[in-house]
Amino acid sequence: MQKVTFKEILSTEDWLIVLTVFLLLLMFGMSWFFNNNNLVQHEPVKIHIKKGMTFKEIVDTLHKYKLINSKTSFQTIGRILGVERKIKSGYHLLHYGKSNYEYLNFLVTGKNLANIIVTIPEGLTLNEIAQLFENVFDFTKEDFLKIASDSTLLKEYEVDHKTFEGYLMPDTYEFAEIDNPEIVLRVLAKEFKKFYDEKIKPQETKVGLTKNQIITLASIIEGETNYKDEMPLIAGVYYNRLRKGMKLQADPTVAYALGNRPNKITYEDLMIKSPYNTYINHNLPPGPINCPGRNALLAAINPEKHDFLYFVASGDGRTHVFAKNYYEHLKNVMNYRRSRK
Repeated sequence: MQKVTFKEILSTEDWLIVLTVFLLLLMFGMSWFFNNNNLVQHEPVKIHIKKGMTFKEIVDTLHKYKLINSKTSFQTIGRILGVERKIKSGYHLLHYGKSNYEYLNFLVTGKNLANIIVTIPEGLTLNEIAQLFENVFDFTKEDFLKIASDSTLLKEYEVDHKTFEGYLMPDTYEFAEIDNPEIVLRVLAKEFKKFYDEKIKPQETKVGLTKNQIITLASIIEGETNYKDEMPLIAGVYYNRLRKGMKLQADPTVAYALGNRPNKITYEDLMIKSPYNTYINHNLPPGPINCPGRNALLAAINPEKHDFLYFVASGDGRTHVFAKNYYEHLKNVMNYRRSRK
C-alpha cells in the first residue's frame, strides 16, 4: 500500500490557509478567555448565586447584570475548564470590566464573597422572619421554621414556649454563612437571651408575670405601637385590665389568630375561636404574637401607673387617645371615625 504524506495532500498554499485559520481560532479563543467585558460602571454589583443554581442560571444572572458580553463564550469557557459545578453559592461582589476567566476564578474561589447584612424590624412574627430569610439566604422558610421549633435549641436558650416566636431579637445583623438556618437562628436567639437576662430577668418579680408572659405582653405592646414614648402607657392599660379581670381586647392578638395582617379588623374577626384571641379569652395569650424589640420588652416590666383602661388610635397614624371609662372611650372612637372620613 502506497504511503501518502500530508505534503502530498495539501499544497503550500493550503497549509498557509490551515495555519491562518488555526491562529485565528487560537486568537479568538484567547479573547474569549482573557479579553475584558464591557465596563458598564465603576461601582461593583452584588450577585446572589443561590445554592443549587445550574451553570446556565448563573450565566443568565451574570448576563442580566451586564457583567459578561456573551453567554455563549462564558458557558464554553466554563465547560472547557470544568468548573460548572464548582462555583460557590453566596453573594459575590463583582466589578465590571473583568475577563471571563477572572469572573470564573472569582466565582470558584469565593474570593469576592460578601457578608450579608439583614435587618429584622420589631414586631415581625416568626413566620414573617422566616419569609424574610428565605428571600436573602440559601435556605427555605420551612427550613428555618423547623429549626425554630427544635426542642434541643428551645431548651438551650431557655425558651418557655413551643417555638422561638417572641424569643428572637429584632436588629441588624451581618452574616458570612448564608446556607445554615441554625447558625442564623442562634445569632438572633443569643442576642435576645443576652438582653433579657441582663435587662429584664432581674425585674421579673416586680410585675408578677412569668418570663413567657412578659414577652407575650411585650409582643402585644409592640403590635399596638412602634412609638417608644407611648409603650409604657399602653403597658399600664393592660396591667390595669389584668388586675380588674377584664379581657385585654387587643386587636393585634386577633390579627395573629387570623394568621395575617388585615388592613381592618371586622366584628366577625373579633369572634374567631383561638386561644390567642383576647376578645373572647381572659388573661394573656399562651405565647408571644411577634418578636418584640427592646423598647417593648422594657415597657412590659416598667408600665406607667395611671387609671386608663381603654385606648384608640388618634388618627395621626402614630399616637393613641386614652380613656378611664367606656363612655370616654366611645367618644374617642367616634372622634377617630370622624377623622377617617
